[in-house]
Amino acid sequence: MFKKKFFFKLGLEIIAIIIGISASFWISEISVKRDKEIQRERVLNSILIESEDIKKYCDERIKIWNQDIDIYNLLLNNKLSIEKLKKVAISKNRVEYNLIYYRDFDPPMNRYKSTINTGDLKFIQSENIKEVLTRLHNLNFTKVVSTVDYEKKIIELIIDLITKENPSLFLKGNDPKINFDSYLKTLHKFIQENEKLKSNLIVQLKYFKTRISSLKLYMLTLEELQYNLKNILKVN
Repeated sequence: MFKKKFFFKLGLEIIAIIIGISASFWISEISVKRDKEIQRERVLNSILIESEDIKKYCDERIKIWNQDIDIYNLLLNNKLSIEKLKKVAISKNRVEYNLIYYRDFDPPMNRYKSTINTGDLKFIQSENIKEVLTRLHNLNFTKVVSTVDYEKKIIELIIDLITKENPSLFLKGNDPKINFDSYLKTLHKFIQENEKLKSNLIVQLKYFKTRISSLKLYMLTLEELQYNLKNILKVN
């Protein structure tokens, strides 16, 4: 009788221990899952916030890049329209900038890069989100940047050509005595009379248009990313 009670009590204690250990593991597992979920939401929210910053950057870029196209079209037109040019380019510096400088494409990507570098990408369970992120920040981004690289080469040719064949053009651009209208007339005349310069500007204009097309594709992918993120996070 004593042995039966002893073994019964021992059995209960063992069961209690097993239940306690199981409960501990279960609670621990729940805690780990909860922590992972918190980390997942943190990473996804961070990427969503940055996507809004990228959109603002791209909206500004596309506005400026369209203005670049307008300026080139007006300068390449056989008939100069000073009034139309002055609506797009408010100063000599703005026109000259288009001729000798290129515009970088450098959207905010610090949060995404941090996610990659810290290994936090592992918290994103959606393979679709990962695929869109890769497409956005690698494939589409590279396409836009490549057009900028082509522009750099054309700009080098344009600067070299103007410096050799009409260096006074740069001087007039910096001379406060030369008004905007006179500068535009001089520049337009030089473009129309110099086939090398005109052909380089036409090629550059094509790159500008390709750049816009690449940026629009980039922005479509960005919209896709935002839609998927908001859908997962249940935000408007």
